[in-house]
Amino acid sequence: MNINVDSLNSGFSKEVSFDGNITLPKSLVYHKDVYIQGKGVITNSYGKYTFEGSILANVTFNCNSCLKEFKKEIAFDMTEVFSKDIEDDDEIWLFSSKDNIIHLEEPIKTNLLLNLPMKALCSENCKGLCHICGHNLNEGDCGCDRDYIDPRFEKFLHLFNNKEV
Repeated sequence: MNINVDSLNSGFSKEVSFDGNITLPKSLVYHKDVYIQGKGVITNSYGKYTFEGSILANVTFNCNSCLKEFKKEIAFDMTEVFSKDIEDDDEIWLFSSKDNIIHLEEPIKTNLLLNLPMKALCSENCKGLCHICGHNLNEGDCGCDRDYIDPRFEKFLHLFNNKEV
């Protein structure tokens, strides 16, 4: 996921494609090794290199409800600007002028983390785990009595039954 921009003169662009594994920060929701495929165009505009491309990531998640492992493809577009000069702009990525290679791994990680789902579910109708015995309810009923209501919260059941008109 490195792009050599030695031969890219101002005003020119070139198509790039890449694939490989990247490592995300440790999490309980997703596995840290992710396979990435990407393609795009990098353009040189007076020393500022703009990468515009599409990324496809194959991420392995743990379901937030039932803890079952599942895979999901996440596709997103990204546009990032790179420069050799030190600037105060937080939206421009810096790269070394001595090797003229743009490293896309960190910008891809950042964009992927922003595109991860807030809640990872194995399916829309995931039933989760039994709060009494821990059985995965997607695999069938466990037989536990889950209708038990804590007596401290029983008053809340009758709170809206006495509606005054």
